[in-house]
Amino acid sequence: MLSWDAIVLAGGRGSRLGGVDKAGLVIGGTSLLERTLDAVRGADRVVVVGDVVAPDAVVVQETPRHGGPAAAVGAGLAEVTAPYVLLLGCDQPFVAEAIDTLVAAATGHGVVAVDADGRRQHLMSVVDVAALRASAAALGDLDGQSLRNLLRPLDLREVVVPARSALDVDTWDDHERARAEEERDG
Repeated sequence: MLSWDAIVLAGGRGSRLGGVDKAGLVIGGTSLLERTLDAVRGADRVVVVGDVVAPDAVVVQETPRHGGPAAAVGAGLAEVTAPYVLLLGCDQPFVAEAIDTLVAAATGHGVVAVDADGRRQHLMSVVDVAALRASAAALGDLDGQSLRNLLRPLDLREVVVPARSALDVDTWDDHERARAEEERDG
């Protein structure tokens, strides 16, 4: 069985939401951050990057604050102890539906989720920690770097995930779509 930690990014600016903290948005009576933390309960260790309260998780902040996703992963990576790490944003309310598939498929450098439109979802990846650390070291300063740049040197196998699990909440329209999806389940 694969030993894995999780890094959950929860420190974005929420600019497309008018500055609202995405982590605190509620879908089905539960905040996006709480839903994500519940989804990663199988991790050996959970590291949350952001200015949030997350019981039972290690909480860190990237430097500089709002330095971007690669900087956030770099900050979280310092706390990772397992050989593999699941990278997630806190804004995917249905990500739990894909985690078991991604973790089970991870070998070598790891896997990256691909949505129904064929787009790589970098914040739905399970990656080899040693390879990720080597990539971070090669990039040097991670401030302002994209996650795509950080993951580029890794040979990640693509794993198709259900469209719903890749739904992320970046706008108010996304939030409404996620709430409607949750109500259909209810």
